[in-house]
This record gives sequence, C-alpha cells and structure tokens, in this order.
Amino acid sequence: MADIDLAAEVHHAGGSYPVVAGWGLIDSLGDRFTDLGLTNTAYIISDSNVMNLYGRNVQRALQKRGIAAHCFIIPAGETSKSFDLAQAIYTWLAGLKAERGHTIVSVGGGVAGDLGGFVAATYLRGMAFVQVPTSMAAMVDASIGGKVAINLPEAKNLVGAFYQPKGVFADVQTLSTLGKRELSEGWAEAIKHGFILDASLVDVFEEHAEALMNVEPEISTDVIRRSMAIKADVVSQDERETLGIRIMLNYGHTIGHALESTTEYGTFFHGEGVSVGMMGAATMAHEMGLHSQDLVDRQRVILERFNLPTSAKGLNVDAILEGMSLDKKVQGGSKRWVMLEDVGRSVVRTDVPEELVERTVRGLAS
Repeated sequence: MADIDLAAEVHHAGGSYPVVAGWGLIDSLGDRFTDLGLTNTAYIISDSNVMNLYGRNVQRALQKRGIAAHCFIIPAGETSKSFDLAQAIYTWLAGLKAERGHTIVSVGGGVAGDLGGFVAATYLRGMAFVQVPTSMAAMVDASIGGKVAINLPEAKNLVGAFYQPKGVFADVQTLSTLGKRELSEGWAEAIKHGFILDASLVDVFEEHAEALMNVEPEISTDVIRRSMAIKADVVSQDERETLGIRIMLNYGHTIGHALESTTEYGTFFHGEGVSVGMMGAATMAHEMGLHSQDLVDRQRVILERFNLPTSAKGLNVDAILEGMSLDKKVQGGSKRWVMLEDVGRSVVRTDVPEELVERTVRGLAS
C-alpha cells in the first residue's frame, strides 16, 4: 500500500530510508518503527522545550506498540552540541545497558538531531537512529542526509560524521506551536532549496507566504514534502559531499555560519544567518555578472515577507571574515561559494575576489 505521507526515499551506500511528513504523524510512530523492524528499546533525546510538548507523545506512541522508551532531556539551544553532553548521554546509555540493536530517537530541532545522531554514530560504534524533527529547519534540512556533529568553540560542526538514520518522520502539526521567529528561520532553508534547485517552489513561497506563516495544514505539509524531497534527492546523489552536488545546499551558509559562531550562537538563529548569507551571496553574484539585480531584489522581498533578516547591522566585520576562514567548504585554502545563475539554478565558484567578499560583508554589517 502506498504511503500517502512519504515525501521521498534517501538512497545511500548502506541502503535507503523513508522521509515522511504528515499532519498528526506522531500518533502512528509505533507502527512506523515496527514496519522498519525497530522493535527493541528506544532512547529518546529531546530538549527541555520539546520534551513536554512532543517527546512524551513519541514515548507513548512507541510504548503503545510495546517498544520500551527512555528519555534524556538536554538544555535547549546550540550550546548543547558539546562533548560534555555527548559524554553525559554515553554514561546514561551505559547505565541502561544500551545495545547496538537498540534505537536512538532524536525528537526536536537540529540540535537534538545533530547531538543524538553523533551519539548514535559513536556509541558501540553505531546504533540505529531515527529522526523525529519538530522544527521547520530540521524537517526540511537538518534531519535528512545523515550529517551529525557537535560544535567546538572555534566553529560549528567541526567534529562529526556522516551517519544515516533509519527513517525521518516529521509531524507537521508540531509547527503550529512554534513561535513566529522559529517558524521564519525554518522557512529560510526551504526558500533556499527553491532558489538553488526548484524555481516553481519559489513561486509557491511568493503566492502563499501568509498561509505558510500561519501553518495552514494542507499547503504547509505539501511545501515541506517538496522541500524534503529536494534535500533527499541531493543527498542520494552525493552522500558524502564529494561530487560537488551536495555543496549546493550550502547556499548562504558561508556567511551564515560565521555570523552564528562569531556571535557565540546567541544572536542569530541558523536560518536567520542563512538568510543574511543568501543576500551576501546574491549581491556578490550580481557584481560578478552571474545574474540580474532583479533576482537579488526578488530574493530580498521573499525573505522579508517571511520576517527574515537581510542584513546584520553593527556586527564585527573582521570577526565574521575570520570565522569564514574556518568554513568546512574551504578547499586548498580557497573558499567555495555557492551562487545562483538564475532562480532554481546554482553553481560553485572559487574565484570570488577577497575584496568583493570583504566589501559585501561590510555592506551587510553597515
């Protein structure tokens, strides 16, 4: 029987897994785990905000199908992606006598997903892992593709692995309890998907911005499935970011990550940084003759309709430039910039003049 909620399947070196989005999907999680053969003990990792809202529902849904489920609550926020917390979870798992055939379940945003996945990849040299994203950004981006990591003080995600989950199950209804700012930051990743790979999706964002910001069930679920499918397709083509395809997903991220790390993850949400970074990349691409000013303006208008920042006034330019030099996309010392040639068409450039980068960052900060 066809699964009407299935957005895509990710194919990878070790097999494949379903990426699913539906309204009220958490209630049927026990069945979905059973279908995947994940009937042994589960260890739910969730943050202090999400646990009460949804972590307990996930636990109940699993227990309903006879799957024992324990919970570990992490503090909300990017700073939880640390060695200290990973160590605390290892100790907890050891105390519960976790086995390789058991399942780690990340419930929440990208932080729970990255940390839970990192623990799953490393404890006992690898446990089964399932993503239950409850934030927009995690649904359309972070939960798909098996990138798991923790942060160092120097930069985001420096220690991690490619470790694919057994499934990604997004309950779109969870978005209706998000604050407007959290919702906006997540739409940034989906808008990014449209600009790099799917021009028709950009049209949908223009036509339905208000409905999407109000999380109207049908349109929101449809757009999230479409965005998930874009990410799943890219990951399936280039699992370990070696072929120059998956890097396209980093549009806006070079400046965005630097904004996050230089403000110690306290000022910008990830999607907000990406939004500013998209404007920086578009400005530079226009100056290099890759596309028209119209595209720059169109991108700005859409981002602003979703209440996203398009500049970062008053920030320390030198710190941002320094932060960018630690970017994981640097190869042979030269930065790789993802830029647009048109809406829905992207390219990687390594010939962006440093003075243009500096001038653009100064422009964003002034």
